[in-house]
Amino acid sequence: MFAYVIRRVLATIPLLFIALYSVHVGVSFTTDPLAEFYQCLPRCQQGYDLISDQYDLDTNIWVRPFAWFGDAATGDLGRSNELGQPVSTILKTRGWNTAQLAIPAFALSTGVALMLAIYSATHKYSAGDYALTSLSFVGIALPTFVVGLLLQTTFAVWWQDWFHNKPFWTQGKHADSFGQFLSSATLPILTLTIVSVAADSRFGRTAMLEVLNADYIRTARAKGLSRRRVVWRHGLRNALIPLVTLWALNFSILLSGSVITESIFSWPGLGPPFIDGLGEADIDLVLGIVIFGSFLVITFNLIADVLYGVLDPRIRYD
Repeated sequence: MFAYVIRRVLATIPLLFIALYSVHVGVSFTTDPLAEFYQCLPRCQQGYDLISDQYDLDTNIWVRPFAWFGDAATGDLGRSNELGQPVSTILKTRGWNTAQLAIPAFALSTGVALMLAIYSATHKYSAGDYALTSLSFVGIALPTFVVGLLLQTTFAVWWQDWFHNKPFWTQGKHADSFGQFLSSATLPILTLTIVSVAADSRFGRTAMLEVLNADYIRTARAKGLSRRRVVWRHGLRNALIPLVTLWALNFSILLSGSVITESIFSWPGLGPPFIDGLGEADIDLVLGIVIFGSFLVITFNLIADVLYGVLDPRIRYD
């Protein structure tokens, strides 16, 4: 197992390098950090020279990323011109804000999706299964921004008209007390949960049906085991194997910044600065968030691979 983990980590290093190099070159080709200075030269020559030196703009675009790699290897991810802070500081503060949404949303969506998947698989073609299927398709079809805007309209407009109070904050993070934090975080968490549950429950239903139709499940039933024990002890454990991969990807994406949801609710996470960084050619900020997200994807996929052996003892890492 240890040798397998080391091989996987070593294999991901060139992939991470290629991804970051491609992002750096792509952003350099499509944006110009000096655009705002062209109209004011020579009055702003000092600022012009400062930005040129910061991003090595006098170096060839194809060679330029290597200077950033050298600094990143020492822990220096650069400085964001838009936010006026070191990128490492932004990743810590805003990454924590994103985690405050991602962790409860992931836990909630995973639990709900698993329960719905088990119910649909064990009540195949029932009225409840058809109803959950229809709702899942609606949830999958609705874009994230539509779900967020619907929740905002429901609780910020309609609820206030009906009950003359506003139960949740719809913009920003308010953390003067736990109650205020919960009020401001509820709607973005619900948005992320609804979008995730819709897809995860359908994927889980398919995985459960495949397992429940397997020969060893029929053998277990023939031996006299109760349906509940067969489903929860034998069926669920094997159905979790494909789900673990999906959850690992979902969780890493949530932690690396839910761009649309955070933008809609003005949540101070990693999503809004990533969008602003792309538009303003803030290369250091963009690359910092990309390397953070890439690291999370690699880490959680590695954890998923390890969990395969825990869920299914037949899997060996030779």
